[in-house]
Amino acid sequence: MKLRPAEKILTSIPSIEYVEHTLENGLRIVLSRNTKIPNVAVNTTFHVGSKDDDPNMTGMAHLFEHLMFEGSPNIPKGKFDEILNNNGGDSNAYTTWDSTSYFICLPSTHLEVAFWLDSDRIAGFGITEEALEVQKDVVAEEKLLYVDNSPYGSVEEESSRRLFAGSGYEWPIIGDMEQLSKAGLEDLMEFHKRFYVPSNMVLSVVGDIEYDETLNLIEKYYGGITSGMKPGKMPFTAEEISSESTGIIYDNIHLEARFLFYRVPEIGSRDYYALSIISGILSDGESSKLVKELEYERELVHEIDTAVYGFENAGVFAVSAFALKGKSLDEIGKRVDHALEEIKAGNIDDSDFQKVKNRIETYFSAGRQSIVGLADKFSFLKTYYNDCGRVNAEIMNYLDISKFDLAETARKYLNENSRVALNYLPKK
Repeated sequence: MKLRPAEKILTSIPSIEYVEHTLENGLRIVLSRNTKIPNVAVNTTFHVGSKDDDPNMTGMAHLFEHLMFEGSPNIPKGKFDEILNNNGGDSNAYTTWDSTSYFICLPSTHLEVAFWLDSDRIAGFGITEEALEVQKDVVAEEKLLYVDNSPYGSVEEESSRRLFAGSGYEWPIIGDMEQLSKAGLEDLMEFHKRFYVPSNMVLSVVGDIEYDETLNLIEKYYGGITSGMKPGKMPFTAEEISSESTGIIYDNIHLEARFLFYRVPEIGSRDYYALSIISGILSDGESSKLVKELEYERELVHEIDTAVYGFENAGVFAVSAFALKGKSLDEIGKRVDHALEEIKAGNIDDSDFQKVKNRIETYFSAGRQSIVGLADKFSFLKTYYNDCGRVNAEIMNYLDISKFDLAETARKYLNENSRVALNYLPKK
């Protein structure tokens, strides 16, 4: 085991220690002791997300997330949550474009229960035909609720297929329901065999633990799981965007909206951190540039927001503007473009710049208070970078960014000829 001592970082945020270990079957482990409360969080992250789906069977990674709670070789259907709840715990999971993560939180005295439940669904395939059909229906209902019948619910799908054509990012995480309806148990068994193996996962445990004792329990429950080769990844390729891609979508909405999407570098890159600060300057708080001008001064929008979404191989800088009744989307678009041109020209107020950095430092500190969030962070850092030291040092990647960096990054990526622009209008 390697114990990482608290590193001296040039901020007021205390460092976090952690232990790393790798089992013979390839399972990578991160442990961090936190005795503030007698609880423990267990995060299991598999390096498979929606971009790894077969283009003819999209949505498999997300469907599989649902099915991992539906039974395993030694835990009957419906008993996973019952056993966990009886031991004072709870669990959940989520799927992204690049990975699938599961977490369990429970009193530290019952940690072994978490390892037993979690390892059993990895060690063997226990999904039944009945469970599969039930979860297909659940996913279909989820799509109806959050996509088909939700205002602006198609934004992800409409933007992704334009922004990432030719890559695994071009379809939505939830997938295509017609394709998914054809998924059978053999498809799922193959998926489990390929991706749900120790060499393709990271196990992070944070909370009231002893390192040696916890590692012994992990060896007991996970050490005997056979691991195949870590699945290879397809190289990232996406069609080049050389001119603005536009679209008009009629939806069941009351307010017109304009959405802008720019393809930007991957999460963890220097440009990603610069874009995050640009986003903060534009829309983080009532005094931010776009919110102050478009919402309060000119009264053009009901709401405006910017965000940076980081993926393993790329990223997205997004602008969402919801117009007030009778206000022009063209006028809103011109004002947004002007604000971006100001950033490119380096016209960035010192106080706005520092305010965003201060907020980022606050968010960074707050994000380390939850053992569930910290376990998730360790798994993320180990999965994508094999570098858990970022848990302490990443804040410097933000604080080191200069106003010159912001202008240069904006000039490289936030251009009209390399974006997707969607106008959402009410159905007539």
